[in-house]
Amino acid sequence: MKKLSRKKKIRFAAIALALLLLIAGACYTVLIAPYLSQEQWVYIETEVVRGTLTVGVVESGTLEYGISTIEYDLDLSVTASDDDDDDDDDDEETVEKYLKVEEVYVASGQRITEGEAVLKFTDTSVSDVRKLLQSALVDARSDYAEAESTYELALLEAQTTYDTSMISQSYASEIYQYATSSVSDNIASLQVQISVLQSKTASLEEAVEEAQQDFYDFLYGSEDDTDFEYYDYAALEELYQATLAQAASGTIENTANYTEIMELYENKMGQYNNMLSAIENAEEALQNNLDQIEELESELAQAQAQASIGEMQASQTYESSLLDGEYAETTYNATVADLKEDLEEAAGTLEEIQDQIDAFEAFVGDDGIIYADGAGIITSVGYEAGDTLTGAGIIISYAPTSDMTISIDSTQEDVVSMTVGDTVAVEFTTYPDETYEGTILSIDTTATSRSSSTISYTVVIGIGGEEEALEKLYGGMTADITFVTEQSEDTLYVSRKAVVTEDGHSYVYVLSNSGEYELQEVTTGLSNTSYIEILSGLEEGDIVYIASTVSSLEEVEDTSTDTDSTSDTTTAFDSGEFNLEDFNMGDMNMDSMPSDMGGGR
Repeated sequence: MKKLSRKKKIRFAAIALALLLLIAGACYTVLIAPYLSQEQWVYIETEVVRGTLTVGVVESGTLEYGISTIEYDLDLSVTASDDDDDDDDDDEETVEKYLKVEEVYVASGQRITEGEAVLKFTDTSVSDVRKLLQSALVDARSDYAEAESTYELALLEAQTTYDTSMISQSYASEIYQYATSSVSDNIASLQVQISVLQSKTASLEEAVEEAQQDFYDFLYGSEDDTDFEYYDYAALEELYQATLAQAASGTIENTANYTEIMELYENKMGQYNNMLSAIENAEEALQNNLDQIEELESELAQAQAQASIGEMQASQTYESSLLDGEYAETTYNATVADLKEDLEEAAGTLEEIQDQIDAFEAFVGDDGIIYADGAGIITSVGYEAGDTLTGAGIIISYAPTSDMTISIDSTQEDVVSMTVGDTVAVEFTTYPDETYEGTILSIDTTATSRSSSTISYTVVIGIGGEEEALEKLYGGMTADITFVTEQSEDTLYVSRKAVVTEDGHSYVYVLSNSGEYELQEVTTGLSNTSYIEILSGLEEGDIVYIASTVSSLEEVEDTSTDTDSTSDTTTAFDSGEFNLEDFNMGDMNMDSMPSDMGGGR
């Protein structure tokens, strides 16, 4: 057999390689490409867990921090006197020392705990300020002691001068009191007499009215007198005169009748005259009383006029004698006021210096270190090493974990079911597997939107929880807030994406003993946007599978490795609910599925 040349061998190898590549391309086109272009089913496992499942209105918002500060606002200036000046008025100058920063222990964005060191001042600056304030305190105490001694001595001198002036005017006071009291006694006596007579006037007027009423009753009878016999006194007088005429002429025939007429007349006329006399006596007594009152009132008017003149004269004499005393009192009061003002000023300076020292010591403490008064995340640092604190400023600003809020706009339909103090569930996008507890702090009663389609109100939510969990949060993080309308505690639940429905029944995919995925019926309860309650058919810790489709081998590989979260996987369930009525198992080429993913079922 003839041996091939080297050149022919190379040509033959090239032809064989080309033929092999052609066959490989044909195989890919006919056998592999169709398979890769088909939709592939993958199953992602998820676990049945036990806990509290809440259902309610969901709103979104961003986390906001309240800001707390540690401020420097000490007044370290003191006033010192120049003792070398010969002038009586000592020149005063303001002396001030400043604190200097040695080291800053924190930075913006750092989380701090209560009691954590923030900043340290240099020992030298702390010592200098302390010495300055202590020296000012010693001077203030000395000034106060001197002012107090001067006050007591000058007060004693002023009191002595005043007492001497008061003694000299005491006699004038006694004369005035005697002159005015004697006149007052006479006026008072007349007023008492008038008062007694005036008090009798009413009773005398009443006596006149009673006498007049008695006379009227005698003539006409009272309302209560049923036995009253009315007499015509004119007729009685005429009968009496006729009877007397008969007696004089001797023509009286019936002596008994004569006697009766005479007795009746004398009796009635006697009563008549007595009552008239009673009226006259009562009226006379009343008039006498009124005359006495008028007379005494005239005497009182004269006494009061004389008293005014006498009191004016006595007052002029008294006031003239008091001029020296009043001048002494004015001088005394002015002296006391000046002395008291000086003493109070010295006391105020002493108190001010003591307050400065107390505030300084409370601020720097024993070690010259400023400590955090709360926990949170630092938003700004106002000083750095080497800075001198010459004025008020903010040392640090921080956002306390205890003051985190989220503000959301809730519609008018939803806000009516909310109440301040209600508990809500908060889920941050950054931490999808953690739920924070929130509390409604306030509900704005003024609408934030008044468009024709939407009216909303601002609701502020306070975020609570363990300190460790709160420290993971940063301002601006987005969160979903669930306002609970229904809740099931200590219950089983699973991702909504794992549940499929058909003819009103619910199913989940489980892995059979033979390694195939099969549907298992379950009974469901409450559900929210993420989870659904399992009332029966599963146990805590059971593994179920979320079915989804991919269209390439690369997607299959990517999807099969994504087991940490189900929220990023594209599924065939709309919002986690897959309806078997829209899916025909016969349309699915089960033979095209890999055996480890349920193929060949």
